[in-house]
Amino acid sequence: MKLAYQVAMPEVKPSHFLTAYKGDLPEAFRLLKENGYDGVELMICETGKEARDTLKGLCGEFNLEISALITGELYGHEKLSLSNHDPNVREKCVKRFHDFINMAAEFGAQVNIGRSRGLYEPEVPHEQTYAWALESLRSVVQYAEQKQVTLILEPVNFLQCDFILSTREGRDIVDQIGSRYLKLMIDVFHMNIQDKDMLAEIRETKGYFTYVHLSDNNRLYPGNCRLDFSAIISTLKETGYEGYAGVEILQKPDMVTAVRESARHLVPLIRRS
Repeated sequence: MKLAYQVAMPEVKPSHFLTAYKGDLPEAFRLLKENGYDGVELMICETGKEARDTLKGLCGEFNLEISALITGELYGHEKLSLSNHDPNVREKCVKRFHDFINMAAEFGAQVNIGRSRGLYEPEVPHEQTYAWALESLRSVVQYAEQKQVTLILEPVNFLQCDFILSTREGRDIVDQIGSRYLKLMIDVFHMNIQDKDMLAEIRETKGYFTYVHLSDNNRLYPGNCRLDFSAIISTLKETGYEGYAGVEILQKPDMVTAVRESARHLVPLIRRS
């Protein structure tokens, strides 16, 4: 298993709720390397050549991989979603996903689908919103298949989204789409809220997920509150999981402490045989 940490690209707007390191990119890469991380998970909006060239240089300099592209700011910044009532918005969202997929193909990264699935809208039947989301998702998956890039659908708790909340609901979507290029990103923060038994769900979801998000139950660095990361990591290993676990947390008490404390708690668990 490998460990990544979420880093926000410069175009991502600052926020009290930002779950990524945001600052000087070379300094972020240096800090992650020094603390034993294997990869960088990017919260990103811009996918142009300048951004790609910068990241390639940093990956080479610090011997780190780009593990995943996080697309939530499609919704947060651009108000785009796969389920919007306006077909032009849905089409634009799908095309933006093409941009992320193209970039991911260059880095061997995965592409997350989280908040960009959208929300139910007033006066639109829930069934219709769900149908639009599936239709758009199928279109994105078809393009991902061409580029051989894995999409990772993230179940998100009811406080932030209102459909595809539980791990089981995520598995249902993967089964409906039926593509080897659509998998799940499981997030222990959301699982702790939505799932009855997190460890049982991890076992049940074996083969469905190709990425894991880690944070403690208070959304701060692992090991500061009550989640049992020894049991979580052991259960992931039990399923044969060898992919990335990405740290997605509020940057408190400060970014450097969050990076270091996450690594201090998780690296020994991940490296333990």
